This record gives sequence, structure tokens and C-alpha cells, in this order.
Amino acid sequence: MVRQLHGSPSSITDVAALANVSIATVSRVLSGKRAKNDDISRRVREAAAQLDYSVNRAASSLRGTTTKMVGVVVPSTYDLFCSALIDALEPVIDDHSDQLILGLGATHDLQMSRIESLVDRNVDGLVVVCAPDTDLTDVFDRHAGQLPIVQIGEGRRSVHTSSVTIDQALSMEQVISHLATLNVKSVAYLAGEQFSFESAEMLSMLHTQLRAFGLTTQPSWNQFGPATVERGFNATMRILATDRPDAIVCVDDNVAFGAMVAIRALRLRVPQDIKVIGANDSPLSRESNPTLTTLRPPFEQIADEAMRLIERGPSYTSHISLVSQLIVRESTLGTAADMERQITSGADE
Repeated sequence: MVRQLHGSPSSITDVAALANVSIATVSRVLSGKRAKNDDISRRVREAAAQLDYSVNRAASSLRGTTTKMVGVVVPSTYDLFCSALIDALEPVIDDHSDQLILGLGATHDLQMSRIESLVDRNVDGLVVVCAPDTDLTDVFDRHAGQLPIVQIGEGRRSVHTSSVTIDQALSMEQVISHLATLNVKSVAYLAGEQFSFESAEMLSMLHTQLRAFGLTTQPSWNQFGPATVERGFNATMRILATDRPDAIVCVDDNVAFGAMVAIRALRLRVPQDIKVIGANDSPLSRESNPTLTTLRPPFEQIADEAMRLIERGPSYTSHISLVSQLIVRESTLGTAADMERQITSGADE
């Protein structure tokens, strides 16, 4: 039960706690941006009524000399992680800070330029997803004393800024553990950009988990490249031209979808012949045929933590690690009919 001190107004955090939902969900329900009229929406409205809470931007603007703007810098909106993160950040920023100002930059120089531009506009804080293998510590150090900066994801970090990251080691452990339970023996990995520290780190984690679970891979199966459908298709065609791993793990859902197209083009089946796993739980993963097993980052939790850190101000820094969830679908387990046939076949034997 949420208890308020006498005379102390309720906050959106109190409503979220009482309704047992995220701050982002409260914001979407109360702003009318969540169309579903389900149990979640009902709990939020009842909690808000019980706590006598309403969104009051006029009152929040009296808290200090703020511009009510938060800058968000990402490499690209085509990146599945970045687009989902923006979707999660927008309602939280809308409630807390009114306006999200977006800067796009896929290179070091572009990201530096976007950050400087946002600082010149006196934003109240910055949320930054660094481009692959980009070192922004200089610009972070230069501005960290005057505004809170939160880096999302891996990469080189400044000691003067906060960060919210995903525990990639645990993510890879979930993936390989799941495949091991399905009697997979060999795994190919379609990683991210070759010259990225993050991609190299993920490949290292893959090998660690493969050894832990007794699975194997081949050097030629571990390939780097952009996170596109075309790359997933071409890389899979090259691998399957000479050999056949039991499973293909991909850096994101676009690559995984391309891999499944290639597998079907060679008249093989997913998951009966080769199992496929993606990442970021994009709409594509739920609409593909078969539906795609994927890692779902906790986007709402990332957004909540980022805004909490920004509201603490520039003098406060913290480093938070969150856990992704493995969403198991047909590309590893098969359809209900597939599983029924497997059970029947096993009984006949």
C-alpha cells in the first residue's frame, strides 16, 4: 500500500506503485495514449483516483528554471533498439519534462554535433545511445557538471555520467541455455559491426556460454555486419553453402528474419532443421512466419530509470544494469501442431 505524508501531493511514482505498473504505463493511460480499456488501465485510473493524482504541468513548471526539454541522441531510428527506446521514453518525458528533442547521429562527429546543439538549447538533461565504437567521453566530461547525462547501452563511459545498460552476459546465457534444452549441439552467430567493442564483447560471451553448456561453433559461422535483413540473408546463405549449424543466433530481429528467409529458400525448415533467435522483440518478430524467438530489453524500465537519474541532477551519478527477457516463440519451439507431432512420433518409437 502506498502511504503519503500528510499534506504531501501524490506523484506518478506513487500511482505506478499502487497500480503495480511502470511509470510509462501510468503516463500513457492518464494522457489517453493507451487505447486499451483493460485491467491495467482500470488499475491505473483507480490508483490515480485513490491518490487524488492528476497530471499538472503548470505546477511542475514552478519547480525551477527548467526548459522542460530532454535531449535524446541515438545513431538511427531504423535501429530496432533505438526506435523501441524512443517509444518508451516519449511518454515518460511527456509527463515529467514535456518535450523530447531528438538528435540523430550515426558517427562520432555527428553525435558530438547533436549533443552540442542540444546543450545550446539548454535542455534539462541528455539521454544518449552511443554509435558503435564511438568515444564521447570528452563531450560528456565537458558538460556533465552543468546537466545530467545518461548513457544507454554499452560503450566507453565517462565517470561523470550515469548509465543504464543491459546485462549482456546474462542475455547470452538465457539464449544458449534455451538452445541446450532443445538438444542443439552447434550454433552460428551473426554479430553486429566488426569494429565495434560491443560486438566483440558479445562474441566473447557467446564462446563462454557455449563452453559452459557443451555446445560448439565454427569460426566461419561467427560473422560480423550491419543489422539488416539483407545481411542476415546473405550471411546465412554463405554458412549453409558448406555446413549446417543446429541454430543461428542473431544480433537483432532484422538479421534473424533475413536468416529465416535464406533457410526457407534452401528448402530447409525453421525450427525443425535450424532454430533461429533474434533480439529486441520488434513487431517483425511477432508477425513473421514462424514467429521469432527473441530477447526483449526492458524498454519501459530503461526509460523510467533514465528519467529518474536525470531528475536527480548533474551532481548524482549511478550505473544500473537491467536484464532482458527471452521471449520463446515458434522459431525455436515450433507451432503447437509441430510439438504434437514430435510427441506422437516419440511415442510411436
